Amino acid sequence: MAGTNEKQTVNKISEEIIRRTAAKAALGVPGVSRLSDSFTDNLTKMLYGKDSAGTGVKISSSDDEVTIDIFVIVDFGVKIPQVAWEIQNAVKSSVRDMTKIVPNAVNIHVQGVSR
Repeated sequence: MAGTNEKQTVNKISEEIIRRTAAKAALGVPGVSRLSDSFTDNLTKMLYGKDSAGTGVKISSSDDEVTIDIFVIVDFGVKIPQVAWEIQNAVKSSVRDMTKIVPNAVNIHVQGVSR
């Protein structure tokens, strides 16, 4: 578990910074076509007509942990498990380097395949 210093760091750093850093890292992985909305983001758009902030990336934080969910569309023909692994590594590394926060988990949700 993370210590008190990391807990204070998470509180000081905007989730938006983490979200943007994670999105940029994910989009830099070969085989990622684009980021996608989650099911709940799509439902929010349909019901309320408004976009959810941070399309394709969801940040969940508790007292001492940060979990990142990435929703992607991958290119046709790629090895999905390999691309997912590379996204996880890229996101963990980028977020750690940019914010000094090590995510507890980076979950990859493949929403579709692009031709």
